[in-house]
Amino acid sequence: MGMTCYYFRTDEDTIQKIREGNMDIIYEEENKDNLLDIDKSWHAIHFTLTGCAYDGEEDDPLSYLVFGGEPVNEEDMGYGPARLFPKEKTAQLSEALKQWDKTAFRKNFNVVDMFEHDIYPVMSGEDDADFFTYVWACFDAVKEFFQKAAEESQSVLTFIA
Repeated sequence: MGMTCYYFRTDEDTIQKIREGNMDIIYEEENKDNLLDIDKSWHAIHFTLTGCAYDGEEDDPLSYLVFGGEPVNEEDMGYGPARLFPKEKTAQLSEALKQWDKTAFRKNFNVVDMFEHDIYPVMSGEDDADFFTYVWACFDAVKEFFQKAAEESQSVLTFIA
């Protein structure tokens, strides 16, 4: 078990149903391709992109990739409510993510710094190469996910459960 981050991309009609409290719609079979599970990589992704444990530069859209968005309703998904990126913000995030290729991501990725800043789920002695492979695969999936959402003019919800 642990703190797992999810992203869900969808249209405005579904967002309205979610606002009204129908969170189960996220897990319905017809929406399975719209739900992305990035497991426990979320904190390492945020730290790699921003250099900060929880914050970031106010004018950097990637500071909001994990911890941003407005609560969509009051339902606690495990670690607070799901947060919404409207389709305009989703497009902005998609553009910002395009700037990060594997080389740039690797340059900013440092397991020792992550451990020193208590980045979840890094433990003492974490294997740098293995952890990078895991986090990069999750980040690459996030990039692809946001690109598809932007192409389809969709909004994105994020939550940690």
